[in-house]
Formats: sequence, C-alpha cells, structure tokens
Amino acid sequence: MSFSAPLKGFHVQCGESGPAVETALDRLRMLAAEVDAARPGAFGLSGPGVVVEAGLRGPFPENLVQADCGIMALHGRSEAQPRPLGVDYVSTLTGIAAVQGLLATTLAQLRGNPVSRVELGADDVALLAVGQYIAAATADEDPEGPEQNPSVARPPFVSADGVAFEVEAFSGEAWQGFWDSLGTPGRAIGQGWRPFLLRYERASVSLPRELHEAAEAAPFAEIRSIAASTGMHICPVRTVADRSADPDVGLPPWTFRAGRAAPPGAGATAGLPLAGIHVVESTRRVQGPLATRLLSLLGATVTRIEPSGGDPLRGMPPMAGDCSAKFRVLNDGKRVAEIDFKQAGGRAEVLELIRDADVFLHNWAPGKDAELGLDAATLHAVNPGLVYAAACGWGDALGKNPPAGTDYMVQAYSGVADALAPAGAPARPTLMIMVDVAGGFVSAEGILAALVARQRTGRGGAVTTSLLAAADALLHAPSSAAVDGVFPAADGLLAIVTEEVETLCSLLDISSPLREELPDAITKALGKRPVAEWERRLGPIAVPVRRDLGTLVARRPGRFERNGCAIATSPWTFS
Repeated sequence: MSFSAPLKGFHVQCGESGPAVETALDRLRMLAAEVDAARPGAFGLSGPGVVVEAGLRGPFPENLVQADCGIMALHGRSEAQPRPLGVDYVSTLTGIAAVQGLLATTLAQLRGNPVSRVELGADDVALLAVGQYIAAATADEDPEGPEQNPSVARPPFVSADGVAFEVEAFSGEAWQGFWDSLGTPGRAIGQGWRPFLLRYERASVSLPRELHEAAEAAPFAEIRSIAASTGMHICPVRTVADRSADPDVGLPPWTFRAGRAAPPGAGATAGLPLAGIHVVESTRRVQGPLATRLLSLLGATVTRIEPSGGDPLRGMPPMAGDCSAKFRVLNDGKRVAEIDFKQAGGRAEVLELIRDADVFLHNWAPGKDAELGLDAATLHAVNPGLVYAAACGWGDALGKNPPAGTDYMVQAYSGVADALAPAGAPARPTLMIMVDVAGGFVSAEGILAALVARQRTGRGGAVTTSLLAAADALLHAPSSAAVDGVFPAADGLLAIVTEEVETLCSLLDISSPLREELPDAITKALGKRPVAEWERRLGPIAVPVRRDLGTLVARRPGRFERNGCAIATSPWTFS
C-alpha cells in the first residue's frame, strides 16, 4: 500500500442505505477501501489486523434534524424566518463523522487498543455543527437571542453588468479604500464596516443601501480592478453547473504526500481511540480549531500555539467567564503555548514542540509556511514521523494568488450559494457558518487517514484539505420525500417529512387532495391547532422548528457540558 491509499486492502461491508451512509461509502472508496454495499449485515470495516463495526442511529430525515437542532433557524436568521438549507448538510457531516469514527477505531486497533465499535447519531453531529451558536445563546454574559428583525441590503452585491459577487475584507483600510474608490458616501462606508465584520458571529447582517448602489453603478471588470488595488477580496457567485465544469471537480478532498521512513507511532492499550496522540496546531477562526477539537473528542491531546497575550478572538463577546463563548466551544481543553514564531527564537520553540508530536496543523495563507521556515520539509527534518496537515481555503484550484478562502467566498465560488437558493430566487450564501464547519470535519478526516497511513507504512507525511473540497461534498442531490417541508401551525412552524401521504391526511383529518393542492391543504389543517398538539398527534414524522437555541440544552442535557456556556459533547460512543 501507499501513504495516499491508507485503506488499501480493507473491505467495507454495508447493508444500510441513506444519504449519510452513501457519503461515508464514497469517502471510504476514495481512501482505497473496497466497498461491498450489497453484502447484508452491519456497517463495518475490516482489514489486516482490524475489524470495526459502526452504528448510525436513525433513520433520520434531513429536514427534521435541521428543524430540531436549530439549523433552519440559523439559516433563516437574516430573514427572521426559519427555512431549510436545501442541501443534505447534516447527512453529509454525519457520513464524514462515520468515516472519522471508523478511521479512529482502525488506528486504535493498529496501536493495540481493542476498541471495535463506534456509534453516532445525526442529531449529535448537528448539535456539534452549530455548537458556536448554542454557546453564544447560553453564555454567562449577554447571551445572544433569536433574531427578531430581518436583515436588509445584505450581500451579495450586483455590478452594473449583472454579475453577483461576494466580498471579503480583513482590514478597515481595505474596506474604506474599496468603497471610497466606488464613490460610496463616507457615512455609509463607516456604518457598514462593523456589521460586515460581525456577520459571521451573528449569522445576520444589515448594510447601508448605498453600498449596493455604488456596486450597481460600476461594471464588474472595474470592481475587480479596484478590489485588487485596495486589498479587498471579491468572488463572483457561480452556479452548480459552473462548478461542475471545473477540472478539479471529483478529485478526493484530501491530498496526501508520503514523507520519510520513521519509527512506528506509540501504542495504546486502552482509552479513547486517539489516546496518546499529540496534536500541535497554529490555527484561527473555525476550520482549523474545529478539526483539532474533533481530534480531542476522539482522545488526542492538543497543544494550541497562540501569539503572546493569547488569541485576540478570546475576547469576542458574548463571554463565557473570562473567554469568548464561541472561542471556548472550539478550544476548550486544549493546552496553550504562547509563541511568536515570526522570530527566530519562536521558530525554535515550535520545532522543539513538534519534536515528539504526531500531528502539526496550520491554516496559514498560501506560502506562509515556507516564508516562516515552518514548512513540511523543515518539520520533517526534526520529526520524520510527523503528519504535517494544512487546512486551507482553495487548495490548488485557484492558483498561487487566490482570493480570500473564507466561508461565504467559498459558498459563492463552489455553487453552494446557488444550491441553497429556493427555486426562482437569486443565489445567496447562508450567513450561518457552514462551509467552515464542513472544512473542519474534512480536515480531521484527512488527518485521521494520514495517521492510519503512517501506522501502516512506517512513514510520516503530509495531508492538505480545503474549504472548497468540503463545499463540494454538499453538492449532491438532496434527499426528499412525498411530503417534505415546513408548514405554519396555529402558534409556530412545523417540519413534516413522510412518504405516507394517506396516513398524514388521515392524521390531519383531511381527504387526500391532488398533489399540487397538498401543501395548501396541510397548511389549512395545521393552522387550526398549536404546534405541541400536532407534534403529539403526528409523532416521528413532525418536529417543531426550534428558534431559541438555548432551549436545545434543556431538551438534551446529556449532550452538553457547562463551562461558562453549553458545550456539545462528543457525537461518538466507542466500545
């Protein structure tokens, strides 16, 4: 086998079906496992010295989980109206989490730990995916509540020649220079900066209309030129069809590269699958920190490199004790090493820190690793057995000087924004942090695969993942049922998913109408009674659309820990 085919010689048995299982099987194939999806029996993975079984609790209709775990509320927060994402977000993440569990258990057995079964549920994965927002809603200090007023004049912008585009700015100077060059009134530029900056945290943004008017007065070529000269990043909003025509579509979401021969990794005879694995990270925001958070939930020890004085995002409100709730939920339990690695002494400290580490992860800008003298070759010279991991925005897809690879920019380029749009509506990224979360899942998945490859080949190596590859995973055709939608009841919204139309009509006390008349008939019937009554009557095919994320904790107290805010626990159970 080779480092880039970590499951070569392994076989997957699966008698189950559904979007999550299909996602998992596709990814296991890309890791070189032989999949026999027709063989009956439990979902499992077997290979030299390894037999692993996985259990996915369900089945779970996608939109019921989105409604029940706050995803619909977050996606519709900017309109103050919950709505489905329109893609199988939870199913995709659950499939990736299943692969993570299988890889972690495989690694454990290869290291001498007899753990042999992993279980997880889609609702637990969903709660972890929206964990930052739940933390903010349950923070000690000024917890965030549901959005009451719809956003206005939110991105994307549209140029004079009709090109819709997203923007990203990392400094006030870039923001000011870009809009000033487009002739935007100074008052509007100033008023727009702070809400633009905080749109990730709030999943909502209201911008002055004058910004849109300035964009609408200039052709896209001129806007692109101004962006280049002022340090603003822009990206046109593309369709799913645009993305499907790109030459890199269909490639595996991880790029593996074998390193030197190295001593075998340390063994572990008990505990969680990654017990005894040490991960060092230098990451910011969501993608990288979430990847190592997932690895820590699997048992790894994580040391986080931060600048002197700590990561500035520790002070981002709302606060959970002395730390930002949203920062805490991604980084709780990690060790911290404050190092200025831009200085020679700091670089020496990093090299010493990784000398006995198993993984080093960064999400620096392209070329920054070589500029800092902390590239894979340098670190492998110190530790040949290291898995050197990079979590980036675009991978190699957009060349050496890509635009900023952030969540909304990647949604725009990848076609995800197009996939999310209701029929007839313009493409628009969700303001819920979505691709960053998927990117963290994919990064952790790639690291686990590389650790399995290291254990099997006796070589260190490198793995690169991207937000673009994570976005691609969301673009398969969404699942659906005969009835699959969100309907108003007397006092709230109810998500209903079922194939049994006759049974539903009976429960609603209506005759079975023509298919095109069914939504109106359901809405009319539901409007006569409150959500709670319909939930009792309809049973497992209906779920209230949860708007208040804080209530999720009271409903599932066993799925959270408390440390100044509610923090979702591990979605995996090992035995």
